[in-house]
Amino acid sequence: MRRAVPSRSALRSPRSGAVLRRVLLVLTGLIVIFETVPRWVSIPGLTQMELKPPYLESSAQRAFAPHPYLLYAPKPNYGRAVDPEGPGARSFQHGPLGFRAPELALPKPEGVQRIACVGGSSTYGTGPSSDQATWPARLGATLASDGLEETVEVLNAGVPAWTSFECLTSLAFRVLPMAPDVVLFYLSTNDAESALWPDPVADNRHYRRVWPTFRPSPLEPSLERSVLYLAWRRYFTDYLEQRADLGFQSKRLPAGPAGERLAGYKAPEVDGLLPEQGFENFRRNLVSMVAITRAHGARPVLLTQALWSEDPNSDQLLDGALRLRAHDRMTEVVREVAATTEAPLIEAAEHLEAAARAQMDATGSQQVFSANVHLTDEGAERLASFLGRELQRLGLL
Repeated sequence: MRRAVPSRSALRSPRSGAVLRRVLLVLTGLIVIFETVPRWVSIPGLTQMELKPPYLESSAQRAFAPHPYLLYAPKPNYGRAVDPEGPGARSFQHGPLGFRAPELALPKPEGVQRIACVGGSSTYGTGPSSDQATWPARLGATLASDGLEETVEVLNAGVPAWTSFECLTSLAFRVLPMAPDVVLFYLSTNDAESALWPDPVADNRHYRRVWPTFRPSPLEPSLERSVLYLAWRRYFTDYLEQRADLGFQSKRLPAGPAGERLAGYKAPEVDGLLPEQGFENFRRNLVSMVAITRAHGARPVLLTQALWSEDPNSDQLLDGALRLRAHDRMTEVVREVAATTEAPLIEAAEHLEAAARAQMDATGSQQVFSANVHLTDEGAERLASFLGRELQRLGLL
């Protein structure tokens, strides 16, 4: 005798339907609470600053922007104050042409002698507290107080993380149109890092990448109205890491989570001699910069770049043993190019590093460097005073 099989409708008892309704009501209530409460109450981990940081909405938070020839360059008319009331207060201002303040006028006024300073972050002034505290600005102030016959202006053409590749291009298209009479080149350490990157090639493709472009989904603006969506995006995806890493100095960074890649990445393994290609790239670019400067009627001056390490035996890429080795080699390239091109050479590295060592011997700490190549206000003042004396000694003013 066949047993009757109950229909599906018979299997759905009133009790199971009630449970399902309760579950749906609870979930709906939780979603409503999650969507509304964080909008009125500040809950750690669910604030708008954490779920939707300012840099996601506006490029105004970024001091640099993509450039058709330079990967990236300082944004014109950018200004920002960092921790203005705190002990580490700093401020940044770019002029209308994208140079760090004080920016100079075009055309150059009659009777003015203009000095352009070309380099990376230590020239731009990542360490000093303000635009006026960078070494190019202090050099201008120093020369103004020396009672020279001509008025001297100093242009800060430094940009963080730029190598000689970007500096060469910027010299041709951004700096020389400013009609400098003297161009100071204070760079080498970013090229030292580039030379250590795996498989170096002549055009630096091993180190540089194209500035990445982020194109959000058309649904993103609508989805961002939901706190639940923002929380999911923030804590269960790598969306913010990707956006934070967008265009980070346009380096070909090692694989891995962005946070790990940007924080203290280690020097690569190098067996025996350092690869020659990166140093040859720097030598070639430096010779070209000297030649182009002279071709436009200005006088090039090469400076050795100072680097300070708190742990010279470490494997840190920024200031560890291998970086110091590559940096020293780059310094020798600067001296070689100065000798072969007969360009004036100023030993800025020896001056700054000797001052830091003297402070260490006397007090156990130094106040010249804020980190590796970056200078403090005191370090920038020391470099500016030294350069002012050397430029006059060399008869360049």
